[in-house]
Amino acid sequence: MPDMISLVGSPYSLETRGAWVLEEASKLHERVELLRTQGQLTEQTLRAYFGDKRFEQIAESNAIEGSTLTVGETKMAVERGITITGHDPAYTTDAVNLSRALDRLEELAQDPSPTDLEQVKELHALVLGENRGAGLFRTTPVIITGSPHEPPASWEGVMSGMEDWERWSAANAGSSALLRAIVLHTWLTHIHPFTDGNGRTARAVMNLELVRGGFPSVIIRRKKDRHRYYDALAESDSGGNLELIAELILSRATDALRDLERAATAHQDYDAAQAQLRKAQERQVAIWNDAVRLLFSLVDDALEAAVGEVGSVSTRWYEVELSADDYAALSQANSEGNSWLFRIDASVPGLQSQRFLAWTGFRSYAIQNARAIEVGPSIFWSVPDPTGNRTWFRDDRRSPGVAELTLKLPDVDSWIARLPNGDVAALKPSEVAQRITQSIVDTIAAP
Repeated sequence: MPDMISLVGSPYSLETRGAWVLEEASKLHERVELLRTQGQLTEQTLRAYFGDKRFEQIAESNAIEGSTLTVGETKMAVERGITITGHDPAYTTDAVNLSRALDRLEELAQDPSPTDLEQVKELHALVLGENRGAGLFRTTPVIITGSPHEPPASWEGVMSGMEDWERWSAANAGSSALLRAIVLHTWLTHIHPFTDGNGRTARAVMNLELVRGGFPSVIIRRKKDRHRYYDALAESDSGGNLELIAELILSRATDALRDLERAATAHQDYDAAQAQLRKAQERQVAIWNDAVRLLFSLVDDALEAAVGEVGSVSTRWYEVELSADDYAALSQANSEGNSWLFRIDASVPGLQSQRFLAWTGFRSYAIQNARAIEVGPSIFWSVPDPTGNRTWFRDDRRSPGVAELTLKLPDVDSWIARLPNGDVAALKPSEVAQRITQSIVDTIAAP
């Protein structure tokens, strides 16, 4: 096992809230080490896995920066070198450039030396291609759209930050590849050393660290992760808190490793019975996702009607739809299927403010027993941790009106709700929204 990490010399800290991050990273290292030492990763398996993921990685990384190319269109652009009609021609160029950067990334990963400034600049030059500033640290200030963070304004400031970055990388060469990936990626986005291409380069550096450490590449997805990704980077910019970005990257590393494990088990075997069950799962998932999105809309509207005129309500939908894989995991009481759904921030001048995070997990025993249903997905709530140990903390007693919500599919006319006092009731979607809203109003108005 590699050493975990030392954050001395970096802008970050995990001293007060990072034990769980280290534990999760350690578990993933054990899994990837076992997978590789048992000789399961044949060349055929690796070709099958990375052949499927390569174009998805390119498409998603570019999509975070605005590209509209699908995975299939990205594959056409890279393999055939043709400009995809109906899209900005620059997106085709970006796809080809990032593919070349990933080719070089795989070569660099064979060298065990710690990532340095020359490697960063080389990857950036490939990402930007013939665009101005490729491979060159900027000499002028930049503004990060939608973020209050102000990166170093001068070339001297950029160089000072990047030299610290390189020193830390060299000093922690033997540390966990996962944690190195988190720190080097996040720090690079914080310094923002280039005029353009910072995000794509930072994610390439993150995956360079992971591949060098034996992990499959991580994919940060535009629809599922974009807002959460930006929130996590903003949190790290403002106070050096790595918890949220670590949580996201560790989650995506878990996804990637799970997929690689599946490829090692049976990467091309087709099972007709399993395919039939998979299709049934996908139907269930589609029903669940539609019901959850409707519930969010009802809650959003009810809160705005109740609080909007006298205070402020901010809701963030994380654009997350449960996948068939997530549904299967939750149906086996496997937390790998957990995902964030939406966040609520509500406040009224002179009164308390309240924040809640809704997320998907697997059903509690209490709700299974009360309604004689098997394990499956449920919605839970987290609130800001009063101890400060973690950003979010599950506390059923402080949840907004309902501690847990689930559906007995295909019935979507009523939610099965476990209330904060432990009772279980059937509520119509509008009743759930009103209950959540009234609870938030009562909490804000409480003396």
